[in-house]
Amino acid sequence: MELVCIVCPKGCRMTVENGVVTGNTCKKGEAFAKSEATCPMRTVCSTVATAFDSMPVLPVRTDGEIPKSKIGELMQLISGIRVTEKVRRGDVVAASVAGTEVNLIATATIY
Repeated sequence: MELVCIVCPKGCRMTVENGVVTGNTCKKGEAFAKSEATCPMRTVCSTVATAFDSMPVLPVRTDGEIPKSKIGELMQLISGIRVTEKVRRGDVVAASVAGTEVNLIATATIY
């Protein structure tokens, strides 16, 4: 598996074969490559519907990383959410999403 490291601006080109990482210049890159090869994780940003004319959609994101394989499940959940109460940036919109301990949080405030 070939990939480009996104941990720092260097963008090392790395290869992972049988659990061995080559091409990295630091331990963080090695850890990233091993994680990406075994269980890729992602932070997800999106929007949810609201009941407010002044702000019809609310930007949201996960407060941690979820397995890449669960993004579809999360997006299905997001499509069914409609915020009906005012929230502040950082408030939890949906708890423990996609069977994880990660929450979906607001990234803006509805006044």
